Amino acid sequence: MFKKIAHNSTINSLPTGVSFGNKDLKPLQDLISLEKSIGLSFQKLSADITKASEALRTWGLGEGDDLGDTLTASTHLMLQFATALTNYSTHETTIREHMKSVRGREEALDDSKRRRKAVVAKAEGVEKKVSKMSPEHKNLGMQTDTLNQLRDQIRQMDTEIMAEEASISDFKRTSTKMWMALKFGGLQEVTEKGTVRLQLVLNLRTSLLIKMIP
Repeated sequence: MFKKIAHNSTINSLPTGVSFGNKDLKPLQDLISLEKSIGLSFQKLSADITKASEALRTWGLGEGDDLGDTLTASTHLMLQFATALTNYSTHETTIREHMKSVRGREEALDDSKRRRKAVVAKAEGVEKKVSKMSPEHKNLGMQTDTLNQLRDQIRQMDTEIMAEEASISDFKRTSTKMWMALKFGGLQEVTEKGTVRLQLVLNLRTSLLIKMIP
């Protein structure tokens, strides 16, 4: 009976669809880092535009009322564009939080798989002991009970791992929808404000502001 326990062991096997390691975690971490760089870039661009616009207004005010009024109005438009850039950098912070939530779930799943692997190694050790024990061995009953408990624990962990993998799959898709909506919404705000406001400043034929300069 005890040899049967050893020969029919399925301790090492994982249920179909469950595997050790996580190949998606490295690309996700790279993505989180790159999104941080994007947010910082937008923050810096916003700050630079704000400083340049203020400097432009200051210079214009020293060059007469005509330039002062025109460049003050231009500064106001540029500051609105800078605000849109700041808003997008704020969106990037929220986007990264969604990504970090996915990463946290992935890391927790990996930890569960590592704990399962440790339990499997322990069960294998007990299984080897049981296979070498004679029916009269005084510790045979205790070791057999321990082996059965470890097998039950492994089966329970397998169930939890499979359930979490399915849940994470749904969570990834929900989170991705949320962060992509934020990303495209933020970009839309930036492009709309940039188009409307910069067109007024840069289009030499239609900009009323620039035409005000004698």
